[in-house]
Amino acid sequence: MTLIIDAHNHLGTRHGASQTGADLVAKIDAVGVDKAVMFPFVEGNFTNDPIKEAYDQFPDRLIPYCAVNPWQPDAAEEVRRCVRDWGFKGLKLHPTINGFHLSDAGLVDPLFKIADEYGIPVIVHGASDLLNSPPEFRIMAKRFPNVVLLMAHMGFFWSVDQAIEYAQECPNLYLETSRAPIFEIQTAVKALGPEKVIWGTDSPFVDYEWEFKKMERATDDAEGYRAIVGGNIAKILNISG
Repeated sequence: MTLIIDAHNHLGTRHGASQTGADLVAKIDAVGVDKAVMFPFVEGNFTNDPIKEAYDQFPDRLIPYCAVNPWQPDAAEEVRRCVRDWGFKGLKLHPTINGFHLSDAGLVDPLFKIADEYGIPVIVHGASDLLNSPPEFRIMAKRFPNVVLLMAHMGFFWSVDQAIEYAQECPNLYLETSRAPIFEIQTAVKALGPEKVIWGTDSPFVDYEWEFKKMERATDDAEGYRAIVGGNIAKILNISG
């Protein structure tokens, strides 16, 4: 049986939002989701400690990713520590909030090199913003062809068509659906096939049930639906049902 896995959630506390591991488990339980990827809010002086604490509490339900600000001198070592010592499974970056171009080789390449070394995916904020526009993803996907790269929000609002084009071109580039409207998601699935589209919610910033239920309209193909809402990310993370 294919697991249902939410590929995008935040934990911790920041101005205007908070979420604990227990909060997230309650949300996935309420709608029948098996597991959820989690990473910190990335505003301000964030740490990965809340992710480790939640993973220690719910190791069978929550999947830990670290997040770093590449401007911090210890960013690369923090990624390595989280993966090597804590067993984290991926990396989250947010160019818009932390103020860097995704394709900035000096800042970002050291992080992707660690992702390549450990075989972990990288999920990056990918709304239609200059610092993390689809061309930035294309550059990184080609620069690091062995690193699985997820474009969160799939280029919404203005850049979805471009995101689809580059996901077609780059085998290691996937589109993640959080907060994108269902029409754009359907368009991506038709163009790319369900194997290149990955469901996520971006909780706690959403109506969780709605973000899950909308995916029932992503495709009429039952097998494709299962791939989108869990099978694809399970394969990337080597998680078996």
